[in-house]
Amino acid sequence: MKQDIDRLMEARGLDALIVTGPMGDNTPMKYLTGNAKLTGGLVVKVRDSAPVLIASDMEREEAAKSGLEVHTFSSLGYMELLQKYPGETLKAQVEFYGRIFNKFGIRGKVGFYGRGDPGTAYRLITALAAEYDYIEPVGEAEPTVFDAAYETKDADEIARLKDVGRRTCAVMGEALDFIKSHSARDGTIVKDDGSPLTIGDVKRFVRHRLLEYDLEDPLEMIFAQGRDAGVPHSHGEDDQPLRLGKSVIFDLFPRELGGGYFHDMTRTWCFGYAPDEVQEAYEQVMEISARIMAAYKVGEPASKYQIMAEEYFEERGHPTLHTNPRTREGYVHNLGHGVGLQVHESPRFSRHSVKSTLRIGNVFTIEPGLYYPDRGFGVRIEDTVYVDEDGKVVPITDFPKDLVIPLG
Repeated sequence: MKQDIDRLMEARGLDALIVTGPMGDNTPMKYLTGNAKLTGGLVVKVRDSAPVLIASDMEREEAAKSGLEVHTFSSLGYMELLQKYPGETLKAQVEFYGRIFNKFGIRGKVGFYGRGDPGTAYRLITALAAEYDYIEPVGEAEPTVFDAAYETKDADEIARLKDVGRRTCAVMGEALDFIKSHSARDGTIVKDDGSPLTIGDVKRFVRHRLLEYDLEDPLEMIFAQGRDAGVPHSHGEDDQPLRLGKSVIFDLFPRELGGGYFHDMTRTWCFGYAPDEVQEAYEQVMEISARIMAAYKVGEPASKYQIMAEEYFEERGHPTLHTNPRTREGYVHNLGHGVGLQVHESPRFSRHSVKSTLRIGNVFTIEPGLYYPDRGFGVRIEDTVYVDEDGKVVPITDFPKDLVIPLG
């Protein structure tokens, strides 16, 4: 949570942190500035002090909506520095940062975060270290101070995540109704004019409905059929017609329009009927999902639940990453991951997540699956859940898990 940042900085020996870059897909910037609609900026936080936002004069009113103390680049003299060093932006930036260090009393270890070109960032940070001997630039490996903060959500964040989940489920329901409104001919789902209903048709419908719910699809949904459903992150082929009896994995992970919190859910459908081997795989995925939901307990390592899933599938003859780290069939991924401003964040539920434990405020997915591309099918069921103040694991995803979907 945000309230943990000072504690996390102290644990890492950080005296200050600076977040830079454009706003788009800049999670630390979004995290600290909230709902402010900015193109970019710079956030400065000295440990045990409130963050300060430096933004363009053109965006000063949007910056104020962040609730942070706001300064502008021009008020701190950046424009004059660009004139002082024509064509030498790096020199202007180095002197500008010196002004920031002095104004906000920044000394000691300074962590740098955000988004931008790695080479440009390297040149700037190297120049800052050479110019100002009273700061020590620090770059963290995962988990960074922000990764650790994201791992638990406060009540406001969980409320937003619930709302995104509600809207996502509504869109998935409308997508299912759209497909069910069609008929089948010779094993293919067809439109009124007799032409095939394709995966691309479904995706276009879903994107349109997402916008109606103020959601967006920045990472592109998965709607994969048959063999493609057997490759976990195959997004499906837009020109492929929907066919009866083929497993379809529909993984929908939109976020709030304009950048914000994600939801992540998956359903597996067979239109008309399900082949026996798909039905069997589906029942096993459903069973282990229910067992793990009943077993979740605050304080237990995240690795415990991945091991539960692996052992369950191994007992039923499926390859897993434990029995064969290179397997491309069977149970080929980890059980789940955190969800927030990023669709994949901590906690992560792998066999190696021995240091990550279930905590109040966690929001994460549970998504066991079985994949057999050479046999032409895959099955995955995914819900997003959270751990409430009583330590209970509560689903956010509220949508039926029927495998066989009849057509009208």
